[in-house]
Amino acid sequence: MALANAMPSNSGRPLRRRRELAKQRRLTHPVIIAQFAALCLLIAPAALAAAPSAPTMDLPRAMEVTRSMQARFYDPVNRLFNDKADKKNKPASMWACGVALGADIAAARQTPIIYKPIVWALFRSMDRYWDWKQPIPGYEPFPTAGDGHDKYYDDNAWIAIALTEGFETTGRHEMIDRASQIARFLESGWDDTLGGGIWWHEQHKNNYKNTCANAPSAVAFLRLAKASPAKAAELREMAQRTVNWTVSRLQNDDGLFADGISTDGHVQRVPITYNTALMIRAELLLYRATGDRSNLEAAEGMEKAADAFVSKDTGRYRDKVRWSHLLVEADLAMYRQDKNPHWLARARAAADAEYAAWKASPSDQLIDIASLARELWLLNESHTAAGISFWRRADGPLTTAPTR
Repeated sequence: MALANAMPSNSGRPLRRRRELAKQRRLTHPVIIAQFAALCLLIAPAALAAAPSAPTMDLPRAMEVTRSMQARFYDPVNRLFNDKADKKNKPASMWACGVALGADIAAARQTPIIYKPIVWALFRSMDRYWDWKQPIPGYEPFPTAGDGHDKYYDDNAWIAIALTEGFETTGRHEMIDRASQIARFLESGWDDTLGGGIWWHEQHKNNYKNTCANAPSAVAFLRLAKASPAKAAELREMAQRTVNWTVSRLQNDDGLFADGISTDGHVQRVPITYNTALMIRAELLLYRATGDRSNLEAAEGMEKAADAFVSKDTGRYRDKVRWSHLLVEADLAMYRQDKNPHWLARARAAADAEYAAWKASPSDQLIDIASLARELWLLNESHTAAGISFWRRADGPLTTAPTR
């Protein structure tokens, strides 16, 4: 049969039906579709923002933000990041460098050809912050010639966590060696003032011990314990002591964590997202290391309490992304543990809102764009085979909880 004869004829269709089909063809023209999409963006931005992004968008978004970070903030001459996009030759703080390092390490697992060399170059350039002249060395907040005496324990804890992950990602033993040196510095910050705990600053600035120094230190000890079998027991014991002190001194009645406590006993009760986030991760790692179900229950309680940080209108966490990206990371860690879709949905909603905010008005500060890049790379790993495999190894074995 000829093709022309095989096709149904329009001649028998009613005139109204033929007109409807012609109208549909006009409405599906590419120009019309583009105009309709633009109109939707104008009339319903809130509704569009509320819809969760597709997982397939995670990788291109992560790559877009990280490329912007490298282009706007990295100084290839000095081989250092700048604190602000418009401030050349003003090196970034160690805090911001640590977040950027974490973003690049996550990128290196997913685009290794590009980002593994970047990770290594950044790690080596950070030697300019390392105060090697002290008996117990550590990172200064800015490049130093040594003997700076201005080291923050929280800055160093963030770097130790990143370097442990960097070792697991790249296999470079120099990173785990440096993380071990940092752990020694963190341990030196513990004393019996206020019944224990790690100081915020080596000179006891503001006479303050806080969650943001103790919680990441506990995570650093536990992550390092996996890579240091000979010191694993000692590091886990130090982590447990640090967690116990932080819970006893700084956990609020609602399950969230206060910022810190002064030597006069005054507690700054206002909770910040990253404080609770790192305590969630510390409790999860303790559970995986020991099988003690009380640690898992504690982490679950904190994770539920963290719903209080969420904006009901946007899904965005109330704090700036420099703090809140760590709660996204804790959400993903909890999701890996119990597969509760609420934690993944909460993480995705927060990341979507932060990405939309960045697209509308990009921050000129490195720490903010690095934080967004980090959470987007981690979100992508939540549904890729390689990402799931990496975090299964990095989190440690899932222990069988003892019968209680």
